[in-house]
Parts: sequence; structure tokens; C-alpha cells
Amino acid sequence: MNPITLRRLAQRALLATMASGAAVAVLTSDLTPARADGGTPNLTGVWGRDAHNYPKPYMKGRQIADGFNNEYLKPWVIEALERDNMVARAGKTVVTAHSICYPEGVPYVFGGSVLQILQTPTEVTMLFGDTSQMRTIYMNRQHPEHAQPSWYGDSVGHYEGDTLVVDTVGIAVNPESGSMGNYGTPHTEALHVVETYRYLRDGEKSTAPRPKNDSFDADAVIKGGKILRQTFTLEDPGAFKKPWSVTLDYLPISSRLREYVCAENAREPDLAPLIPQTDKPDF
Repeated sequence: MNPITLRRLAQRALLATMASGAAVAVLTSDLTPARADGGTPNLTGVWGRDAHNYPKPYMKGRQIADGFNNEYLKPWVIEALERDNMVARAGKTVVTAHSICYPEGVPYVFGGSVLQILQTPTEVTMLFGDTSQMRTIYMNRQHPEHAQPSWYGDSVGHYEGDTLVVDTVGIAVNPESGSMGNYGTPHTEALHVVETYRYLRDGEKSTAPRPKNDSFDADAVIKGGKILRQTFTLEDPGAFKKPWSVTLDYLPISSRLREYVCAENAREPDLAPLIPQTDKPDF
């Protein structure tokens, strides 16, 4: 039997199985394959967490823990955050990358709620649904000797067992970022971010907030699907007294990323002069 005939028979068998409902049951119970080519975990999929922020170890409620005696932040960082807090209390909008439609960068962008991962053996691409931005992680290579500072920095990755490890340097200090508001702190160009991504293991409990039909349709959560855990650690001797880490859990969802154009969604009149403008959509 020639290869074409075998392929046609396989296609017919698949269609017959799908018609019976068996294949649909498999897909809806787990749309994130366990393994990719080469035996590494496959993180490809759309992931959501119904929250627009992330917890920070240097905060206690809405205040910086212990003020200027905070164990993580250097005094100049605390001063910048307090200035922004005064702006917010005055009823004004804090200037951040998000509020004036600039790229949000790492780790700011992790404050978003929906993430799509596209994985190949040589690259991992991340698409951020709240901002319509993206970044590329280059696998199994070294950073350049002198990384050109950029919004997202230079990211390289490798696998350690079942865990994707991402190392990022060269994150620019852009005035448009302000202090990153709720999503992070000021930093210097020495900022070094290490991220890990893996599926929750048997017996581990998820910290993902319960979906509320806010960031995405709660019905889009794939029942029985794997939960993706992201942990990122920030180190910057110019801004932090010691490294600090955040852990976030993402639920697998079946919905597409929503279209978002910042200049068409900005609603802060006092920041309007700072926001890139367009008379009509560029499509």
C-alpha cells in the first residue's frame, strides 16, 4: 500500500473517530500536549489568569512594607513609588508605559491576564493579549557580549527537565515607563530577570484566581487541562537590596487573544498629549 493511500485511510479513521465524539472528548479535556519534539514539555497554548496585577513581596496591602526600611527596595526606588502614589491620590493618572501606550517590557507585561505561547525547538514566542505585544525567547544560545538595551531586553532560554528557564538582560530604562505603577518598580539597566515555566505537578495546588468573566470568558477554561506556573525573579543591585520573586499560575483557555489597540482605548484625558494618536485604525 503506497504512502498516499495510508494517509487517506488515517484521515478517514480520524474523521470517523471525531464523528463518534471520542476525539472531541480528548481535545476538550487537555488541549496542551504533554510533550513536544525532542521530549521537552510543550507549552504552546493560550493561558489566562483573571487578574490585572501581580503580588509583590515588598508591599503590605497598599503600602510599601516598613517604608524606607523595606527589606527589598533601595530608598530612591521607594521615593519614586511614593511620588506616584501621591499622583494617584490626587486623582491623576500615573504615567506608565501602559497608560501612554508604550511597550510594557519585562517584567511589567506580566501584570496582564492573557498570554499565548508559541513554541518551536529554536524559539519561544509570547503574545500578550492585554497589550497586543510580543517577545521572542531564543533557545539554547548565549546573550551577546554587549546586549543592546531594549524594552524587552535580550531573552535566552533552555530546558532543565520539565521546566523552561528564561534569562533576560539588556532591559532599557525608558522614561516612558515611569515607575511601572502597579506592575513593578523603577530599575537600572543592570536589571536581570530569570523566569521559569512548568506545568503543575501531581498534588500541587493552584494559586490562579477563579475566573470572573472579566479578562476572559470563564467558560473558556479547559476543564481538566494542565495549569502553567510562571515564577520570575528580579535582581538589580542598583535598585534592590536583594532579589525578589513572584509566582503566577495560568489556566488553559480555548478562546483567542482579543484585539487591543492602545491608542483607541486610552481614556485618561490628562495623558492624552503623551499618547500616540491615530485618526483611524491602521488596517
